[in-house]
Amino acid sequence: MLPRLLFSLLILAGSVMGADEVLTDKSPTSKIQVLYEKTLAAAQKDPPSPGGVICVGSSHMQLWSSVKEDLAPLTVRNFGIGGSRMDHAADLFVQKLVIPFQPRAVILYEGSNDLNAGFAPEDVRRNFRKFHQTLHAALPATRLYVLGLVPSPGKRFGKIDDLRRTNALLEEECASQPWIRFIDTTSPLIGADGQPKAECFIPGDIHMLPAGYAVWKAAIAPIVLPVEKPFEAAQ
Repeated sequence: MLPRLLFSLLILAGSVMGADEVLTDKSPTSKIQVLYEKTLAAAQKDPPSPGGVICVGSSHMQLWSSVKEDLAPLTVRNFGIGGSRMDHAADLFVQKLVIPFQPRAVILYEGSNDLNAGFAPEDVRRNFRKFHQTLHAALPATRLYVLGLVPSPGKRFGKIDDLRRTNALLEEECASQPWIRFIDTTSPLIGADGQPKAECFIPGDIHMLPAGYAVWKAAIAPIVLPVEKPFEAAQ
């Protein structure tokens, strides 16, 4: 069991895009900014082809190292930034890491850092609205998939009511636009006992093991692939 766990941890550590550590909302703003600048510079040096799928979000997105395999045969680029919040996505990422590359679809994960930092669910929704309105104004044909918040164990799970409220607001906002789809990636990570599934999370940590990302794949792929595969064939 221990070697398997260590192997999983090494995979996760190696998946961070140019970062020396996994950043969270507790990380200094300067470190988050450095990671953002490195990610943006790499994207500008090797830009995604127009018409692909771009992933943006916080560390849960950043650490989704198997995304290309999980969503094959889609052309996917992951620009997750550890420590980020929905306001970062709305004020920065959509303008710099999404719109310039003209994706046909975007997968967004933000919100858990917001709640842990003291933001209200309504704040998350307000910033999400700004994100999707900015995206749609620039790229009206682009589809948006929004992931439910990860129910991380420990102190964060103490805010499960706020998490569920945030999910409900995001889902409601998504339902208001035909080009946005909310995907419930929260419920499958909670066990029958009402607690986060231990096998899906790094012990003593908020982040997921490969088993957690297998849950993501099972929830996301059946929704995203049927819509996006025909467009992939047309590339």
